[in-house]
Amino acid sequence: MNHITALLSLLHESAERNSATRMFRAEPVLSWTLSRLQRSKLVGSVAIICWEDQLPAVRNIAEQACACVLAKGPRQPLAAMEAVSAARRWTDGWRGGLAGACDFDLGFHAPWVDEVISQMGSDAVVLVHPAAALADPVLLDGLIEHAKSHPAVELCFSQAAPGLSGVLLKPTLVQKLAAAGVHPGRLLHYQPDHPIRDQIAGEECAPVPMRVARTIHQFKLDSDRQIGLVTAAMNSLNGQLISTEAEQLVQRMESTSRVDALPHEVVVELTCRRATRAIYRPTTHLPIDRPDMSLAMAERIFTQLSAADDMRLTLGGTGDPLLSDEALNIIHAASKAGIDAIHVETDLVGLDASRVRVLGNAPIDVLSIHIPAITPSTYAAIMGIDALGQVIDNIKTLLESRQQHGRGVPLVVPTFIKCQRNLAEMESWYDQWLRAVGSAVIAGPDDFAGQIPNLAVAEMAPPKRQPCTRLNQRLTILSDGTAVACEIDVMATAAVGHIEKDSIAQLWKNLNPLRADHQCGQWNRHSLCANCNQWHRP
Repeated sequence: MNHITALLSLLHESAERNSATRMFRAEPVLSWTLSRLQRSKLVGSVAIICWEDQLPAVRNIAEQACACVLAKGPRQPLAAMEAVSAARRWTDGWRGGLAGACDFDLGFHAPWVDEVISQMGSDAVVLVHPAAALADPVLLDGLIEHAKSHPAVELCFSQAAPGLSGVLLKPTLVQKLAAAGVHPGRLLHYQPDHPIRDQIAGEECAPVPMRVARTIHQFKLDSDRQIGLVTAAMNSLNGQLISTEAEQLVQRMESTSRVDALPHEVVVELTCRRATRAIYRPTTHLPIDRPDMSLAMAERIFTQLSAADDMRLTLGGTGDPLLSDEALNIIHAASKAGIDAIHVETDLVGLDASRVRVLGNAPIDVLSIHIPAITPSTYAAIMGIDALGQVIDNIKTLLESRQQHGRGVPLVVPTFIKCQRNLAEMESWYDQWLRAVGSAVIAGPDDFAGQIPNLAVAEMAPPKRQPCTRLNQRLTILSDGTAVACEIDVMATAAVGHIEKDSIAQLWKNLNPLRADHQCGQWNRHSLCANCNQWHRP
């Protein structure tokens, strides 16, 4: 391992807004990343993979840093890369996301990585995100040293927060990944047919400082929000930021308190109607009656949300959004407005095959489908309707449509709400769906702050109450346009405004008194907060 190549891929980034065009302190983010890499003692060369439409912005930056550029012609759809990008838009940590995707999987396409290795004569490649403008050369050198001291290991990684380090791959592994058509992060996730111990405790994992591994922040400059956060945290490091190491960066980020002008995620309820009567749903227990959201109201919301280039939109709430007559029009309106991260929660019941088929080519990242059972009898007991067969048929139709269109999205994510009635089926359910579609999620039921029966198998909240983290991240808008601080407020008892009277920015500001009470430990002033047992949710 004498020649190590740092490899930066822009393949997952757009033509207009990417690491070569996004600016930080009057320089392209990509220039910062390359400057940090140049401080490494063990990285011998740098290569960049990009599309033809990104090449004009990339070329000059690469030449100044003596980096090799591999331009892959006109942009083309790559289903596996599309799936990884969608999964990572909904994940904040370095691993643990949908589809077994880690942060270093973004932009990864094994055949082209193998091409770089061949052209550069590399003994190994270190995958570094092009927006890792704060990548620590000390951590990267530590990763390489670790790999050198464990020659039999083909993949070396660390638990460093996204944007601070990378992952090292040997050429033999890249060839295996190319043959299998998978991304490297898949090897670090649970696979029911190939159970292994967690590699974090093995030779594959390079050590990093505890603070760097445990921080909840990420350090990529891949959005305007992230650039604003980093700018505020590092403002006093003029002339020193380029050489500041990871631990100090983490310390500064963690000491910065900031609520952005817009939420990072917005839940929009399209309807209160469901074709099921699940025992854990508020619509089964409460008299919720609101009109469906109109397309015009949704478009008003999306126009404002599109001001944030990393906005996450969840279509969910009390009802099944796909039962809205305007559902597909609203999904396309969100995409047209520039919202890339779209998540839809559904039971996938009560829909005809033609509507399900259209979803296979809809601009949706994630389709969460509530399937809380393996057997029809348990499904009927939980969901109040005998429809498991209908759901499975609809999933098959959806997957066939997705394949016909050559797409990797929407990611199909079966979701299991764990209750006493279905607990015996949980483990088999998880392995079955992980094998079938590559993703599966298990969650606990919510009693909506005591408004419906508590069906939880066990109390999951930590012993010491803390301020709710979602208050700084997430806003909910009900189908009639009423905005509430949290999706547990299904009856709108503590509304913070209305979309027809207030802007999204103003609605977000209206949460400040509630945030202040939480910071002072005065959540008991608010009845829903006082009874909430979900305050610890990410």
